[in-house]
Amino acid sequence: MKVFVMTRDTDGIDLDAEPVSWGGVMRDVLEFQFKLVVDGLKDLALAQVALGAAIVDFVRRDGSPGRRFYGIVRLSERFDQWLDLHAASERAPHDTPHLVPTSPRSVDDVLSGLESSTRRVARASTRLSRRRKLKRA
Repeated sequence: MKVFVMTRDTDGIDLDAEPVSWGGVMRDVLEFQFKLVVDGLKDLALAQVALGAAIVDFVRRDGSPGRRFYGIVRLSERFDQWLDLHAASERAPHDTPHLVPTSPRSVDDVLSGLESSTRRVARASTRLSRRRKLKRA
């Protein structure tokens, strides 16, 4: 039995189906697992390297702010593009369910909201602290 894959182009789904065998699915599973391990090792290494680069940037303060740190971020980005972790998704059958609905919000949006909330709490805490000092005086 063969699974049919819909190739996707920039306009959506192309109706030219390419058959994928169960052997092809197994290859994609093994490839994805291998890539996950490689990606995890990269993450473990770069977490330390990026923190070290940021510390050196703060201590030395030579050149552009964050020059070393952003160099590591760019290195990570290029590595992710090379690894192409989700390449197998392009071979997924057209009837493959989307297990998690897509959202226009990204992790960056969530972090931005968290940062805004934290700043509001900090400002409110500062105002409350000032009021308490005024009452004591």
